[in-house]
Amino acid sequence: MDTQGAEVARRFTEAAGVTYPSAVDRAQGLWDLYGFPVVPNGFFVDEQGIIRYAKIGGFDARNPADVAAIERLLAAPSMPQTTQPGFEYTRSIEEALHRAEEAVKGDPENLDLRLTLAERRVEAKQDAEGLRDFQSALEKDPKSTRALVGLATTYLDLGQKEKALSALRRASALDPGNWIIHKQVWAIEHPEQFYPAINSKWQEQQLQQEKGKKK
Repeated sequence: MDTQGAEVARRFTEAAGVTYPSAVDRAQGLWDLYGFPVVPNGFFVDEQGIIRYAKIGGFDARNPADVAAIERLLAAPSMPQTTQPGFEYTRSIEEALHRAEEAVKGDPENLDLRLTLAERRVEAKQDAEGLRDFQSALEKDPKSTRALVGLATTYLDLGQKEKALSALRRASALDPGNWIIHKQVWAIEHPEQFYPAINSKWQEQQLQQEKGKKK
């Protein structure tokens, strides 16, 4: 999860020697959809798209207990077909964008659908349209942290770093317990502390400084 995109996140997967496909949640709608304020987390999703296992905070593929939990799920028989008739997975960003557009046409007042459309537009490099949709979502709900973070990703794509930081700071102020958002601000302001490796000690010191300022 990184507002700055795949190229920044790729450094971590390459350093870890990852060989399986990886995806990056730039607009970070996942924490909004599934309700987690920290990473790392572990989710196991079966063939039907159903979440069968979730561990919020502290998931680690090197942890024997986490490995055992996943191996049990892999060894278990497949669950019966539970998806609705006609359900199909999207296989391209173009298809996902088209479905998001059709969904908004069917329910134009649905904020979640509009945010999903905005996120798909940014993924499809339609930054102007994505910016418009995120701003439209914020007009409907000025306290939408998901819209603010999405707005930040679009500003980053447009090279407008200060506007991106402003949107992220607003989101962090609205949800001060969300460390995913908070750390995105740190990562943009202090990239040397995050890339190519995360400096956990620096983060602890930064946190103590911020706590001191609030007293």
